[in-house]
Amino acid sequence: MSFKRENKNRPREQSSKKPVPVFRDVFQVKKRHHRDPRYDDLSGSYNPRIFMENYEFIKDIKEREKKELEYELENVGENETTKKEKLKYLLQRMENQERNRKLLEKQREEQLKEQEEIMEAAKQGKKPYIPRKTEIKTKQLVQTFQSLKKSHRLEKYMERKRKKNFSKDRKRFFE
Repeated sequence: MSFKRENKNRPREQSSKKPVPVFRDVFQVKKRHHRDPRYDDLSGSYNPRIFMENYEFIKDIKEREKKELEYELENVGENETTKKEKLKYLLQRMENQERNRKLLEKQREEQLKEQEEIMEAAKQGKKPYIPRKTEIKTKQLVQTFQSLKKSHRLEKYMERKRKKNFSKDRKRFFE
């Protein structure tokens, strides 16, 4: 392949008059197809109950890690404040995750119970009563208020709600 140029300062050009050779050393690289298991049918459908059963061992690991963090927090020196703060943050985060997991589990159990009641009514020949979303929300609100009242945290919760609503109202008024 010879490149020609009319002037030494011009870039080299290949003649367009020469035919392109039939056999070229061109090979196709096989394109890798990446698939996301969350949206792929090959991975199966997601069932949270089965997922929780399969990964039950993670709870034990997290519990062990939590104990280790508590032990580490007790043995941290007084002059290591940054490390102490990090450990406190991690512990708080783990406790929040555990609380959230328990709450979700409880909600799932309640949903299953309601579904069983609906199925029972259908089997007996009655017209099944399916509650509306608003009814479910009010029921959950009542439950949260009752649990807060039992644990004597209702006042604190209501105070936070008031502050939040006040700030929302303030934003609306001054916009």
